Amino acid sequence: MAHVEYRSWLRLTREIIATYLGENPPRVLEIGAGTGTLGRMLLNERLSYFGSDNSFAMCAEARKKGLPFFCADGRRLPVKGPFDLALFLYDGINYLLDRSDFERVFHETHSCLRDGGLLLFDVTTESNSLRHFYDYLDFEDYGESAYVRHSYYEPKSACQYNDFTLFVRAGNEGADAHYQKQRERHVQRVRSVDEIRGIIPGGRFAVVGVWDGFSFKRYSSRSDRIHFLLRKKGAG
Repeated sequence: MAHVEYRSWLRLTREIIATYLGENPPRVLEIGAGTGTLGRMLLNERLSYFGSDNSFAMCAEARKKGLPFFCADGRRLPVKGPFDLALFLYDGINYLLDRSDFERVFHETHSCLRDGGLLLFDVTTESNSLRHFYDYLDFEDYGESAYVRHSYYEPKSACQYNDFTLFVRAGNEGADAHYQKQRERHVQRVRSVDEIRGIIPGGRFAVVGVWDGFSFKRYSSRSDRIHFLLRKKGAG
């Protein structure tokens, strides 16, 4: 995960807080927060932060770092807040394959936010898949472990596949040393901006911005990553 642009997300989060939330330190909820790398950075900014992830193993690692974490699916959040800002980053929302799952996340985050609170999420795009991951092979060898990754995109289904073959050393050194092999398949649904706009419940959220990368610039057909910022509408 060394390539992940956590500092760019930290900078963008800072700018959104300063521009749209004012001076009071906000309460932040992160969905799909992994092992809490960004969470640690946000806590260092003296923000009130809570992280969550659907993976118990990820949450256990975050808790080892002393982070306030709970294990939960973003479609069924056990907290009510109210939070000022909800984050769902690193194209985590692309893993929601069905429209109903998207709608459920919007419902759950709406329940967690105060009136006027913000939801920031990002998506990876078809342009990114076609240019970089249409048929891509990658591998790393760490000595005690190694992986092979095959990424490929199917335009007809608009699905990005990432197949991992993992090798982890087991047994003692010498004659007993061997590797255990495991496989993982990650599937993402790549949706257009117009499709996502059509899923966002207009009665609950206003779209503040749809931006290219980590900027406040308007997205384009060549954007690899697009951020959406939504604001919860008040009860009135």
